[in-house]
Amino acid sequence: MTAPTTRTLGKDDWMTPVQLFDQVNEVVMFDLDAFATNLDAARVDPFIDPKTDALRVRWSDYGKRVWCNPPYGRGISHWFKKAAQACGEGCETVALLVYANTDTQYWRKWVANCPNALCVIFLSPRVKFVRPDGERAAGAPKGSALIFYTPVPRPVPMLPHLYWHYDTEPFAAITQRLADMTQVGQ
Repeated sequence: MTAPTTRTLGKDDWMTPVQLFDQVNEVVMFDLDAFATNLDAARVDPFIDPKTDALRVRWSDYGKRVWCNPPYGRGISHWFKKAAQACGEGCETVALLVYANTDTQYWRKWVANCPNALCVIFLSPRVKFVRPDGERAAGAPKGSALIFYTPVPRPVPMLPHLYWHYDTEPFAAITQRLADMTQVGQ
């Protein structure tokens, strides 16, 4: 018997809280949700549903600025790989909302050592994912991070990381701090 996924206990239909997503979307203006179980769970329309299998299609055929809150089960490494590679296949930006499992091989390969990983934004407080019935969970069992991928390798050798308290700080302030950190020639 395999262990259930850590976030959803075997279900992949928990949604990103609107107050977190809307702030990021205001800046990025996503035009695709790469994983949503249905229109009610999607944060962007169009979205890729499980029947279509987002790991097998080119995301750029559906949108260029991609939001992805993938299933958090044992196959999570495939989503990191797909997010990083999607920017080489026509996507302008991919934002991946995941647990901050910085000690894993897939994190080292597809985040820390991936030149197309622009930055990591660690989130505070713990994300309170929304259940399909609309009820908010008490809080994730681990800290989460937003990883941004772009087609152009990041302009600085070290992977920038920031911390964002999404309940009290506007996302626009984070983007300004990132811009300051990644100025070439500093």
